[in-house]
Amino acid sequence: MEISDYQLKKLRNYLNNEIGIYVDDSKMQTIYKRKLLKLLKEKGYSDFEEFYKDLVLKKSSFLKQDLINVFMVNETYFFREKYQFDTLVKHVLPELHIKRPANEIINILCAPVSSGEELYSIAIMLMEEGELIKKRDFMLLGIDVDSDAIAKAKAGIYSARSVHKLPPELIEKYFVKTGNLYKVKDFLKKAVNFKIVNIMDKYQMKKLGMFDVIFSRNMLIYFDEKSKREVLATFYNILKNDGYLFLGHAERVPSDIVLFKSMKIGDSFVYKKTADS
Repeated sequence: MEISDYQLKKLRNYLNNEIGIYVDDSKMQTIYKRKLLKLLKEKGYSDFEEFYKDLVLKKSSFLKQDLINVFMVNETYFFREKYQFDTLVKHVLPELHIKRPANEIINILCAPVSSGEELYSIAIMLMEEGELIKKRDFMLLGIDVDSDAIAKAKAGIYSARSVHKLPPELIEKYFVKTGNLYKVKDFLKKAVNFKIVNIMDKYQMKKLGMFDVIFSRNMLIYFDEKSKREVLATFYNILKNDGYLFLGHAERVPSDIVLFKSMKIGDSFVYKKTADS
């Protein structure tokens, strides 16, 4: 079986419309063509057009999810760009604690959460800080369109590479080592929540509720301009006033978008939603 250049572009356009990511021609040829052929073989297809018809016309949700999982990049580890977590716990959350009503839960969203390391890192930082969680309830939610990544996050089992930035005392405190793997302890698992959600689906996103902080790191770099702007508008709509958006170190909100105020807090550049944005 062969997949033509035209068929690859057709599939790329489908993914771009569905989940916002854009994959250039060279990557489609050198990386994803082989993965797609493997997927089609695993699913019992001998013809690409038959696969595409089931995907698009029959709208097979299982086939769509399998395809999405092929294209997702889930490279992450605990305490990646830790200075942003420091900014969150030392500066942003104390400010929000003062501003928010005493009985209001502070909601934190990681979108996308990949395999969970980022959200668990936030939970660990909060537990290590210790004072805020005595005074205030927090809800930590991670979402991702990749069902395999969410399954891994919920399982909470990681390689040595995933925990290599953690100090030994934190590994001992929050993980159980089994062979070469590290399993998140139950009390840490209970502090977080994970869901399969497509960030490009405005209805799904709205249903999640309103958030005080959104972490969305190293996702926008994979989006085309149109998708990037749509996602930023969605984040604006689900952020409470005075809420904060954290992006990856190489990502920026375009200068002509005035929905957020850019500022440096601690060692991090962050974006704040203000009431008069």
